[in-house]
Amino acid sequence: MGILSDEFLFYGGLIFAGVSALVSILYLSLARVKKIRLDAKMDAEYGRPEKKQ
Repeated sequence: MGILSDEFLFYGGLIFAGVSALVSILYLSLARVKKIRLDAKMDAEYGRPEKKQ
């Protein structure tokens, strides 16, 4: 028998955790870029928001 089920679960879990971390970093990066672009577009169309004092 090549790989034991315990080792398979352990390494599978490590791989899954690593892939999940990479995907979340990618998602957060893309969401931040989209927010910056949307903020710029909103400022161009409606102007900068006034600060309340």
